[in-house]
Amino acid sequence: MNFPRLTVWLLSSLCLLAGTSCKKNSEPAPPEADSIAVRYAQTQCADKWGQATTTQQLEAVATTYLVQQGIAFTQAHATQAAPAAVCNACTCTTGVVLEGRVNSSQLAAIQVLGFTKI
Repeated sequence: MNFPRLTVWLLSSLCLLAGTSCKKNSEPAPPEADSIAVRYAQTQCADKWGQATTTQQLEAVATTYLVQQGIAFTQAHATQAAPAAVCNACTCTTGVVLEGRVNSSQLAAIQVLGFTKI
């Protein structure tokens, strides 16, 4: 092999290697096909899992409770969505909303606990 041919072969090989090794998946992964988004409005003191004073605490205690009930609750996220209701009943809402995803086969079970499908 002469020098120009070797150079072309080497550069071509490097370009081919670089082109195949940096291949990235440009499409985002689709959400789980069997997963359904649900929402729960926190109450002042009527939640099945007890009281939670922060959004992080709500995510943790609700997820733990749901797992104990046999419900796989994923992507839990709680936010202050509205001001708290002005009333003294336990069922009054705090304005905090807990959202997450469940398997479609568990939708009925989680709806019994007060969650709604989004």
